[in-house]
Amino acid sequence: MTKASEKRIERFVDWFISSDYVANWTSEKDSDFINEPERAERCYDAAEFGCDGKTHAEVIEDWREAFDAFIRYDVGRVKTPFRTRHNAFRNLDRFTDAVNASFDATEDWHNKNGSLFQEIG
Repeated sequence: MTKASEKRIERFVDWFISSDYVANWTSEKDSDFINEPERAERCYDAAEFGCDGKTHAEVIEDWREAFDAFIRYDVGRVKTPFRTRHNAFRNLDRFTDAVNASFDATEDWHNKNGSLFQEIG
């Protein structure tokens, strides 16, 4: 992958994980007492003290799930500063692999630093 491609992937990942799309995805899981009762309870309790309650592992998994849904259903429907599938993602597999590699690198960093399963303050 060229340096320019790496930069584009980095910009996309930064935009994506900061987007309303991911925020809404994460928020739903944070308050899902039926399917994610342990996480929802942690988040609810942490919110009382102005904290988050999720672990880094949960956040990264949210990114992966949201990205998968975004690629499958919402590319072209969600307004982004990036091109849609129809005019830019010439090789969608390469693009998704690069984005997922970025998520993997973040996960590896937290794992090596012992913070993967720590609650986010």
